[in-house]
Amino acid sequence: MPKKPAPRENKHTLSRSLRDVIESREITPYALGKESGVDPTVISRFLSGERDLRLGTADKIAAALGLRLVEVARSKGRTKPERQSAGS
Repeated sequence: MPKKPAPRENKHTLSRSLRDVIESREITPYALGKESGVDPTVISRFLSGERDLRLGTADKIAAALGLRLVEVARSKGRTKPERQSAGS
């Protein structure tokens, strides 16, 4: 069965950002797996586009790469959820 290419995704997604960093550092799935504690097969399948990562797995990989996952607010069509008062 031929390998399917990594999906084309928005440049600003977490998945795309992680793939870009891993590829730019030329780190192998084995080396990243050893450093992050994530099975290298999971990383390999993520890089090839065969599967997505759970958020906890992405966090482990990011930490191993010296990255930190942060939320970035978007102004376009997004609003902050309203806070409920303690008496509600």
